Amino acid sequence: MKLRIPAIAAACAVLASPVASVAAPAESSAVCPAPRLTLVERRVSEEAARGLPTLISFVNRTQSIYQLRLNDAVDLLDAERERRNQCMTASAAAVSD
Repeated sequence: MKLRIPAIAAACAVLASPVASVAAPAESSAVCPAPRLTLVERRVSEEAARGLPTLISFVNRTQSIYQLRLNDAVDLLDAERERRNQCMTASAAAVSD
């Protein structure tokens, strides 16, 4: 569990940073459409944007409702970050071509 805390903190930092701060090409909307997040994914992202303690509190508070553990929340955040990275890479490749 202690090894996962830095990963959680990094995921929270990525999600907390404003999307507009990343300079994306105008054509990126064609390459990277807005994701369709489930309710749980959206709630996890929102809570992660508020910080690590808020995310942990949310997971603990709603565990019986969403059947979500902290590891699952981190996995959701990691998957979203990976999707964003792939989109940014694809956008940069599309612009350079």
